[in-house]
Amino acid sequence: MQFSYKWLQEYFEEDLPEIKDLVETLTFHSFEIEGVEKDDLIDIDVLPNRSHDCLCYSGIAREISVLTGLKLKNIKKEYITEKGLISSDFIALSIDDSNLVPRATKRLVQEVKIQASPDWLKEKLESIGQRSINNVVDITNYVMWETGQPVHAFDFDKIAKNENGVKEFNIRTAKLGEKITTLDGQDFELDETVVVISDKEKALDIAGTKGGSISGIDENTKNVVLSVCNFNSTNIRRTSRKLGLRTDASIRFENNISPEKVMEAMERLTQLIVEITGGKASEDILDIYPRKANPFKVGVSISEINRVLGTDLSSEEVENIFKRLGFEYEKINPLDKVLELATEFIGKPYKMGASVTFDAPNEFDCSSFTAYLFAQAGIGIPRVSVDQYVWGEEVQKQDLKAGDLIFFNSNVGKIYFETLEFLKGTKVVEGVDHVALYLGEDKMIHASRKNGENGEVSLEKLSDYKLFENIVGYRRIVKSRNNADETQTNTGNNERYVITTPHERLDLRIKEDLIEEVGRIYGYRNIKPVSVGRIFEPKINKDFYYINKIKNILTREGFTEVYTYTFGDKGNVEVQKPLASNLGFLRTNLNDGITKALELNSKNAPVLGLDEIKIFEIGKVFPDIDGEYLSLAIGIEIVKKNKKSVIARDEAIQRIKDILGKELNIEIKEKSLEGILEINLDKLIEKLPNPESYNDVLKVDSKEDIIFKQISLYPYMLRDIAVWVSNENTSDDLLNLIKENAGELLVQTKLFDTYAPEGENRTSYAFNLVFQSKEKTLTDEEINIIMNKITAQIELNAWEVR
Repeated sequence: MQFSYKWLQEYFEEDLPEIKDLVETLTFHSFEIEGVEKDDLIDIDVLPNRSHDCLCYSGIAREISVLTGLKLKNIKKEYITEKGLISSDFIALSIDDSNLVPRATKRLVQEVKIQASPDWLKEKLESIGQRSINNVVDITNYVMWETGQPVHAFDFDKIAKNENGVKEFNIRTAKLGEKITTLDGQDFELDETVVVISDKEKALDIAGTKGGSISGIDENTKNVVLSVCNFNSTNIRRTSRKLGLRTDASIRFENNISPEKVMEAMERLTQLIVEITGGKASEDILDIYPRKANPFKVGVSISEINRVLGTDLSSEEVENIFKRLGFEYEKINPLDKVLELATEFIGKPYKMGASVTFDAPNEFDCSSFTAYLFAQAGIGIPRVSVDQYVWGEEVQKQDLKAGDLIFFNSNVGKIYFETLEFLKGTKVVEGVDHVALYLGEDKMIHASRKNGENGEVSLEKLSDYKLFENIVGYRRIVKSRNNADETQTNTGNNERYVITTPHERLDLRIKEDLIEEVGRIYGYRNIKPVSVGRIFEPKINKDFYYINKIKNILTREGFTEVYTYTFGDKGNVEVQKPLASNLGFLRTNLNDGITKALELNSKNAPVLGLDEIKIFEIGKVFPDIDGEYLSLAIGIEIVKKNKKSVIARDEAIQRIKDILGKELNIEIKEKSLEGILEINLDKLIEKLPNPESYNDVLKVDSKEDIIFKQISLYPYMLRDIAVWVSNENTSDDLLNLIKENAGELLVQTKLFDTYAPEGENRTSYAFNLVFQSKEKTLTDEEINIIMNKITAQIELNAWEVR
């Protein structure tokens, strides 16, 4: 997005840094700068993770303020409303699905004067390539560029009335085949997945994407309805792609915007409409906001920040960065915070499936209660009880401490035997359907539908509570202060910061996000490079070790590793969306792929100068839907077929089989089939001893440079030549003459026969010659010219072509 340097300056009392210095600051701390265009337009690459808050002028200005310390101007949103003018007397608003429309607002403004925009507004829009239309439309565009929240204005008098004489706005999904013409004259036919804003009769607007022409502002407009909404990002993205209609509004909604921005934009929109058009704004705003989210909290400690960044920042430095970013924070000990809060919610009603984000702290179920408590301490844990069970650190009953979680199987209702979100599908044989927080001294607190008349949060004595006698296990979320290792999943009870993230910062959800914020504001250039010590002692991966050991053995014996397709045209496991019609199944063996590889490479053996092809592959095979294992396939093919070639091939297979068995100190019982030996590598490795290090499999013996040679994509041509030479000459003399006259197209030679008749002073040498171009397909005529040249030189040497 392009930002005008002059426009950005208006957000500050003090002068901005010179444009080149500002660009450098943004580059090293926030965004990549694509360039600076004419008229001092800075092209800033705002990535999706910051589009929530920085795809607008106010967001970039706020970022500049954080980085430079310059104070932002306080933009006042003061305006006078028309006394006695009530929006709800004239318009009504409803939404059908709050998941698709988290928030919607409408406001009536009467007696607006449609005319050209003031010069300052025209200049601002023109500075970023926007065309001025009229004052109302320009204001809606300006507010979006300023706040990042798309807004819209409807012509009030074009909206149909309902049976009560009120102009009713309903935000719903379109009817199948419903049609709409957008403001730019495009016609669209919609389906039930597209959200529209409609009146009683028709669709007025493709929600979050484009306004409709039927309710557009024109020179005759007298009264307008201001509209600011928040839409589901996934739905808007799908709609935009489905219709091939991508707009500035849809781009912003696609990247998700906080519903809290709605009212901020409505106030700014109202102010400018009243100020510029002379309109009379209603006293009220119709605002439907069914599920307001709780402020999001994330925790991080000084030690975690310094460990990840490699810094030695003090609390004072970190807190200063948080303040610059506008973060609200508190310093707590997590375990103390959880235990302190828990009893405050005694008596709160129980609600099955209660949301941590929307229902807490007014309603809870068992797992939302525990998840909410830890969230307030800056520790995010899974939402569902069975996931919490798998996520936590196992402890025994005798080691139970205050702050640990107790999990039950009540044998009533829905029992979970595998995780739903965290490590999805992890089996829990005992089954879990309830969780409680242990407070110490035989007390626990939990939310249950069996507590009280309708269910509530209650305090119980663990040993006396009969409803949940079937305890499945105990888990620790926060380690003790003296036994905390913050490199692990579970957090220690050391002092940490709990940050309430600003509503517009939807990218701050885990502690690593906070650490990244500290790092970029502090400046990665200020972090001194240090060598990283050994963080932990790595375990030796047995599979990795033996796979590499086998590869080393085979390559040492002249084998080449190949990779063949995991997919094929037959198998027992069918692929849901195959890459091609002949790749619809997962392979059940490596044999088929190795067979094809041998056939293909045998054809190219002359180019490679090989009498035999020796290849191997290590990879997964899939005999059925629930099973897969690692397999090793070794293949050998003798290029020139004769009576002895099969025997030679089988002897070569047996030889490599014996070598592998000896080197691995294990008997390999598998039988080869037509030159291919396939071994279940999982079973083989299982029988082998655990290695102590990688030293003998990862060291590189050769110090020679490895040179890459590009393979020609064009076919080769073969010629044979046999020549009588005097015994004073050798085969090398003949080969040198051939190479000198054949040129670069001769890519491979091979001496395949030598004949020296007894009593004669001459010897016959016969060579295979392989010709190939990297640029084209060769012709017989081209090769004949080369062969004639070679023959001529042979005759000049008084040798004879047989």
